[in-house]
Amino acid sequence: MKLALAHEYFSVRGGAERVVEVLHALWPEAPVYTFFHDRRRYGALDGWDLHTSYLQQFPIGGGLHRALLPLYPSAARKLRVPDDVDVALVSTSAFIKGIGLGERTTMVAYCHSPTRYLWDWSDEYMREEVPAPLHPFVRELLVRLRDADREFAARVDRWIANSAVVAARIRRYYDRESEVVHPPVDVDAFAPKRERGDFWICVPSRLSAYKRTDVAVRAFVGLGMRLMVVGEGRERSALEAIARDNVAFTGRLDDGTLRELMASARGLIFPAEDDFGIACVEALASGAPVVALGAGGAREIVRDDIDGFLVDTPDPDAFAEAVLRTERRAWDTDALRQSARRFDVSRFRERISAIVEEALAKERTS
Repeated sequence: MKLALAHEYFSVRGGAERVVEVLHALWPEAPVYTFFHDRRRYGALDGWDLHTSYLQQFPIGGGLHRALLPLYPSAARKLRVPDDVDVALVSTSAFIKGIGLGERTTMVAYCHSPTRYLWDWSDEYMREEVPAPLHPFVRELLVRLRDADREFAARVDRWIANSAVVAARIRRYYDRESEVVHPPVDVDAFAPKRERGDFWICVPSRLSAYKRTDVAVRAFVGLGMRLMVVGEGRERSALEAIARDNVAFTGRLDDGTLRELMASARGLIFPAEDDFGIACVEALASGAPVVALGAGGAREIVRDDIDGFLVDTPDPDAFAEAVLRTERRAWDTDALRQSARRFDVSRFRERISAIVEEALAKERTS
């Protein structure tokens, strides 16, 4: 079998990139197609057979790749996989699913979310990312990009969603069914410390408005308890302005340091409505309970009053009360770790491998 991998781009390390790293470990000889690789920010991808699009020649650091938005559809069409590839396994949240394929190549798409700024987040995108004078131009551009997105989605032979929430979006926007395969977490890489620390942790990774990190900061300002905020982004200065001395901002951390923090934290606060919420699983794997917004993918991870607590609204006072309820409980770290095993990397590998084999078998009999 000849298999190729594809991913939108390698700019910063997040949950989607962790998925791609697991896929590459499954098929280390597979070529990987991507719009661009920001080596300075992301780091080297030594040993990867990486193929980038013509967008690689443009300035891409520090978020400048957002200015390339009108070019992504054409870059996808011109980035071509060899015709003799049997299966293209595409990690997508935007336009890489439009990559050029031969007639006999089957495309399997692992979807982190349908393109958020085109569909259910378009109003927020306009408000937070686009200067007001450019609104008319960008609104017209988004209409054209939605057409391209639907066109590319129709080319996918088999869809995989990273959560039930994303599966519903795929059905709503692309009119396609998908199988849910949750993102992988190496549960054994996390371990609780015998003595927990005196702090909670918030891990939005990207400090952007839709992560609602301000809810966590305001909740802990009111509580006066220690909070460690892990991540970097353009919202950091605004968050620091509302924080007090009990709230610390760590910036980005390497995986080992983050695991150490998770192992000591008293709990994770997760106010975002995320597509999945991999940090919730990592906290459980570390023996830490989770206080999360009862929306998005967190509902598939956090069982209320079992793994922590779900909060109905993104309100700082409501989150503060849930934190206090968590503090009043004694939590069984072994039970929390066992809960995390529902999402262990071994299950992900097994199901993704089976789906690729099924796609290959179907291609050979068609």
